[in-house]
Amino acid sequence: MQLDKLFSNFGLASSAAELVTLVLVLLVLSTLFWLLIGRFRLHNFLINMYISLAILQVVPKDVMDFSKNSSVLLFLIFVVLLTLLNRYLFDIHQSGSGLALWQVFVMSFLEVVLLLSIIFSFLSAKDVTKYISKTSLGYFVDPWWSLAWMILPLAFLVFVKKRDK
Repeated sequence: MQLDKLFSNFGLASSAAELVTLVLVLLVLSTLFWLLIGRFRLHNFLINMYISLAILQVVPKDVMDFSKNSSVLLFLIFVVLLTLLNRYLFDIHQSGSGLALWQVFVMSFLEVVLLLSIIFSFLSAKDVTKYISKTSLGYFVDPWWSLAWMILPLAFLVFVKKRDK
């Protein structure tokens, strides 16, 4: 049974049930992402996503033509490689106890949404809408939402740093 249909059975409108389902899935993914990456490497992973996206923007188109989803594949390869080589490439050390638990969760949420936004932007809408609705997809790939997902993690870091001082 699909989760949004379960919420519809509780009396929620189908669009509200879908939105609740999307938020719950994002919260679960955020928690898993945080546990996988670790609270002290969230900043590094964010930087790796920006670097990977920048690299992908300058890769020649003939290199990208090897597969239908080559952009997604190369983006994920770049992110994973940069994350694995992070200690050797970038020595970004976060001193002290790091972020508070709520800050770690918000940061992992923003990074998961940014990651999905980038991945969905490389895939065709027809393929993605097999799994989520067009409305939900709009929250990830609409130009204004994409811009927001790119800026929000950085703005959150600035907000957290100002509060620490």
